[in-house]
Amino acid sequence: MTLSIQTKCKINQYLKNLISSVTNSVNELTLDEIINHKNPLIREMFHNNPEEFIAFFVMERVERSFVTHMGKMIENIVEILVQEQEGEIIGTKKDWKPYDLKFRLKDGKEYWLEIKSILNQNKSSKNSIDVSRKNALKQGKEFRLCIYYPTKIINKENYILVGEEFWSFVGGDKSTQSEVFNLIKNTAQGFSFINLVKNRTEILLEKYMK
Repeated sequence: MTLSIQTKCKINQYLKNLISSVTNSVNELTLDEIINHKNPLIREMFHNNPEEFIAFFVMERVERSFVTHMGKMIENIVEILVQEQEGEIIGTKKDWKPYDLKFRLKDGKEYWLEIKSILNQNKSSKNSIDVSRKNALKQGKEFRLCIYYPTKIINKENYILVGEEFWSFVGGDKSTQSEVFNLIKNTAQGFSFINLVKNRTEILLEKYMK
């Protein structure tokens, strides 16, 4: 089942918002934030090159903002896909914590999801996931740990959904991943992160040199 035109339009709107959100975040970065950064080693490293010093923080803001907004965007897209296959979203974001999404599918089961870009295998992360899984099971819910990037995981537990398996689950069809990824491919058309960094660096450098 291919995605409906309405669903694709909704997803495209979130994709457009991703770029504008990152741009706004970068343009809100101030010279004071850079100069008063808590890590003085960076300032010392670039003490004789203010342009590199400022560009470092502009690039950092781009990367952090992109990762944060990408995560939120994926969660919103998953909501849309669940509703596309006549699933029911349970509650709102404030009701889901520490989970990223709760919904009920036509099979009558309620699923509690944690959605991640990669599977962090450190001890703290494993313990946190185990607590979330056991809490969901204790309340009679289905827990799923979802990795939205295609990733090879050895000896994967059944509750872990990766890549195509994840997208097929939330979208109700094996073609969901390819359809969503095709929409994402056009997100940055006509946009340049290089120019964004360059322009903001120039503005902040001009203020710094005054």
